[in-house]
Amino acid sequence: MQASPTISKVLVVGPKGSGKTSLLCRMIYDSLEECHTMPGQFMKFSFTRGDGDTISFLFKEVNNLPTSEKKSAYILTLNSNNKADLESLPNILSMVSDKKVIIALCMADLHYSAAFWIDDIKGVIRNNGIKIVPVSSKTGENIKQLMMDLSDMVLS
Repeated sequence: MQASPTISKVLVVGPKGSGKTSLLCRMIYDSLEECHTMPGQFMKFSFTRGDGDTISFLFKEVNNLPTSEKKSAYILTLNSNNKADLESLPNILSMVSDKKVIIALCMADLHYSAAFWIDDIKGVIRNNGIKIVPVSSKTGENIKQLMMDLSDMVLS
């Protein structure tokens, strides 16, 4: 008999225009057209891992940091086409350092025109165990990988 699903509250944070809403739409609805929610609302999504375990996420988009909300983890979105997002990374990390963080490097489908990429982020975070997953909300690229990495992170 399978145990009840684990429920983890995950806050989605990042600079303005970094892809927070689009990423949530792709993760929850697997589409950008079906997203009728407003930023800041809670969105529940259950993800079944390859091992058959199910984890339920309660996602909330947060536009202002720091926040006093209780959470299990953060997804930090960065727009790979906006160099200012990379420059804001140390400040954002200092505000979310109390919990687990995974970085969603958005607009991976436009990697050929990116202002920065994974190695640039690694140079800023200095190998502190934060996973970086390049994703595309437009194409769905690596969304399942992000969900798997997120579930691994909150279950560890």
